[in-house]
Amino acid sequence: ARTLVLGWGSTYGPITAAVRRIRAQGGHIAQAHLRHLNPFPPNLGEVLTRYERVVIPEMNLGQLATLIRAEYLIDARSYTQVNGMPFKAEQLATALKEAIDGH
Repeated sequence: ARTLVLGWGSTYGPITAAVRRIRAQGGHIAQAHLRHLNPFPPNLGEVLTRYERVVIPEMNLGQLATLIRAEYLIDARSYTQVNGMPFKAEQLATALKEAIDGH
C-alpha cells in the first residue's frame, strides 16, 4: 500500500470498517492505530516515511495531524469532523478512496 490511515482513540472502529471496505473492493491501504500520544512510539517516524500518503481521520480540528507534521515533517492529510457524531464507515471509505487516488 502507498497510503496509510493513522488513527487513535475512538476512530478505531470506523477506520477499521472503512479500510475493510476498501480492501474488499481490491484497494490497497494500510492502517495503524496509536495507543498513546506522549511519547509517540519510537518507530513511528520510520513507519510514516514508508508511505506516500498518510491520512489522519479525527473527531476534532486535526490536532494529531498537526503533531505528526511538526514532529516528523510528514505531509499528513487531515480528515476531520466536528459535529458530535462518529464517522460513518461509508463516508470515511469514500474519503480514503480519494486519498488513494491522489485527489
